Amino acid sequence: SAEELNYQLPRNHSQRAAGRTVKLLQQPGTEGIPPGEAFAVYHTSPTLSSLSKPVVLWTQQDVCKWLKKHCPHNYLTYVEAFSHHAITGRALLRLNAEKLERMGILQDTLRQEVLQQVLQLQVREEVRYLQLLSQGEENPPPCSGGHGILQ
Repeated sequence: SAEELNYQLPRNHSQRAAGRTVKLLQQPGTEGIPPGEAFAVYHTSPTLSSLSKPVVLWTQQDVCKWLKKHCPHNYLTYVEAFSHHAITGRALLRLNAEKLERMGILQDTLRQEVLQQVLQLQVREEVRYLQLLSQGEENPPPCSGGHGILQ
């Protein structure tokens, strides 16, 4: 629990833990709370944050977290279908209306909501891939089966 965390926050709200830089970010809506109680630990290591790893490496749990964030109003409907069909990040990027219907998401508006979010995710992944290329990485991690998700 939070009470068990017994450490002092440094002035600049970042510190080193186990050789990694850890930034402490203030939670939204906690502006009136004393700083020591309003900051969450954010690990800068890509292995510790599902949002920083390529979508094709996302687990089913990562996909469920993404659904909760991007489709909160119908989350329970989606998470049941996605869990039942073991949808990982790679499968998420390949979803279309027909696949969603076969998964049991029968209402067209629900399918469109998910597909709109998936399209935005595909665009973000494509941009991330292009940024890696422009930074001179010879072999950046692949997007969905290589670059060109949107093709």
